[in-house]
Amino acid sequence: MDIEKVLQKVEQNNLKNIVKTISIPRHDWYNYEALLSVAKFIEERFREYGYIVEIDEFPYNGKEYKNIIATLKGINSNKEWLLIGAHYDSAIGSPGADDNASGVAVMLEVARIIRDNPIAEKIKFVAFTLEEPQAFDLKFIIGSSQFVKKFKKLGHRYKALILESVGYFSEIRGSQKLPAFIKGPDVGNFLGVVGNGRSKFLLELFEHVKTFIPSLNLITHKVPMNGWLSLETRFSDHAPFWDAGFQAVMLTDTAMFRNPYYHTSQDTPDKLNFAFMEDVTKALLAAVLIKQSY
Repeated sequence: MDIEKVLQKVEQNNLKNIVKTISIPRHDWYNYEALLSVAKFIEERFREYGYIVEIDEFPYNGKEYKNIIATLKGINSNKEWLLIGAHYDSAIGSPGADDNASGVAVMLEVARIIRDNPIAEKIKFVAFTLEEPQAFDLKFIIGSSQFVKKFKKLGHRYKALILESVGYFSEIRGSQKLPAFIKGPDVGNFLGVVGNGRSKFLLELFEHVKTFIPSLNLITHKVPMNGWLSLETRFSDHAPFWDAGFQAVMLTDTAMFRNPYYHTSQDTPDKLNFAFMEDVTKALLAAVLIKQSY
C-alpha cells in the first residue's frame, strides 16, 4: 500500500470550493432553509462520489432535522464501523467557515479519495446536524447524541474520527490559548488530536501519521475522565461517542482557543489556511490507511 501516492490525490481547490459554497449562516433555527440547502449539497456530493446516502431524521423543537449518513453498501452492511464525522450547522449569525465548513470539506475530500480503497466498505461518513448551541435552551451536540443513542441500540459499534474546526492557523506567538489543566504551545500552528483514555489506539494511529506529513505539526492529547475536568474538550460530536463507551478522537485547530473570529460573522473563508487544511486531510487519510494494516 503506497500511502504517499494516495495522499498526493488531495486537491486544495476542492477544499476551497466546498468551504466557499457552504459558508453561509446556517443555524438550525434562524437559518433553517439554508441548513436544508447545505444538507442537500452534502448529500449530492456523497452520491457523486459513489456512496449510498441514508438519512437519520428526527424532530426537535417542532422541526425536522437530519444527520446525513454515507456508506458504500448501506448502513446495515456492517456493525463494526470506522466513522468519520463533521457537523454542518453553524453558530447563530455566523457563516461558519472554520466552524465547521472546514471539517465538512475535509470529510468530503477524504470520501472522494478513499472511495476505491477496500477499507472504504468499513467507513461510515456522517454529517451531523444540531451541534451548535440552540437559540432558546443552549443545548448542543444534539444530532450526534441522537445518532449514537439510536445506532448503539441497533448493535452498531464505532471508532470515531470527528473533524471540528480545522482551518485556522497562525504562526504568531501568543495566538494559541489552552483549556484549563492542559499544557501546550502558545503558537496556533498545529492540529490537535484529542482523545480520552479509551481511545489510546486512535491517538497512537495519529502518532504514526507524523512521518507521512512532515509539514504538519500534529499534537495528540489524552484527557482524563472523559474530558469532564476540561469541559471545552467535550464541545463537539466526539463527546457522545466517549459517553457511550466508544473510541473517538476530535481533530481540531482548537476553535475558540485560537480563532478570534469563532462564532462571529467574521468566520469567513478568507480567514482560513488551505495549505493547513490540505495537510489535515492528508493526516486523516494516512490514519485511515494505517488502520487498514492493523
